[in-house]
Amino acid sequence: MLLEEAMDWFMLLRDTPADPALMAAWGDWLQASETHAAAWTRICRTWAALGDRPAALPDVALQSTRPSPASRVSPIGLRLSRRSLRLAAACLMSAGLVVALFGPALQIRLEADFLTGAGETRIVTLADGSRVTLAPYTALADDVDGTARHVRLLAGEAFFEVERDATRPFVVDAQDASVRVLGTAFSVRDTGHGTRVELAHGSIALRPQGVENGTELTLAPGDVATVDRRGGKAELSRVDPGDIALWREGRLSVTDQALGDVVALIQRQHPAWIMLPESDLATLRVTGLYDLSDPDRALTALAAAFGLQVRAASPYLRIVSSR
Repeated sequence: MLLEEAMDWFMLLRDTPADPALMAAWGDWLQASETHAAAWTRICRTWAALGDRPAALPDVALQSTRPSPASRVSPIGLRLSRRSLRLAAACLMSAGLVVALFGPALQIRLEADFLTGAGETRIVTLADGSRVTLAPYTALADDVDGTARHVRLLAGEAFFEVERDATRPFVVDAQDASVRVLGTAFSVRDTGHGTRVELAHGSIALRPQGVENGTELTLAPGDVATVDRRGGKAELSRVDPGDIALWREGRLSVTDQALGDVVALIQRQHPAWIMLPESDLATLRVTGLYDLSDPDRALTALAAAFGLQVRAASPYLRIVSSR
């Protein structure tokens, strides 16, 4: 199916946009017919609707297969013209994809001191002796020095085990909240629509970003604070402290979380893209324990609890739906 082929190309180009051989092969596929280009355009528009805004120039590529009368003088010239136009279109497409798909990611990469990829966790020790375990797809900027202890969670999730220092509070800045501690263990996660903070032990003070009155929330072990990105409102809930950041052990424990958020957590372990085309499914509430060592099995177990189906549309795409 051409849509599935187009999705495969999309994911390959997203993962390795600067591979000349891949770009040439993609150009050949795109040039095969107008239906190939139409499938590519449809996939790009779908991703644009999801907010990734990939830039596609299929019309430019197609024009290279429709030479003007003047270009028909020589078959060799025509082949050269097609090749040149195809390579130019491929370069333009590659540049567009890099900017649209990787613009935010490139900015994060420039700012980050520590990064992880799909299915990768990493433990780093900061200058003050504090340990940070990075979940997959996480970026962290380290500003810890002799006078201040300050880090920024740029993306993903991290579990912090902070060395106590009464003279220098440890501060974690996330997009929606700032967390201040002296010495404790807690996790901070960017959910995509807010920031979630879970406290394993000790005590922390949390301040939502942009709150004018400066109100701080003091969390106790087992407390969870979720700060909404749009309104800055913080909601409190509870979890078993022993279940916090179980992804460090290859497990995922969730309590009354949205299905869309849980799918995003499994996505961190999965090399394929996971789609929820029915928006109402994302709001279903989930409580359960899942084995992350096999992301496909975890995804199937999650879907089965709601009578949903998981379809492997290609090696690079999983679709979760009610039919």
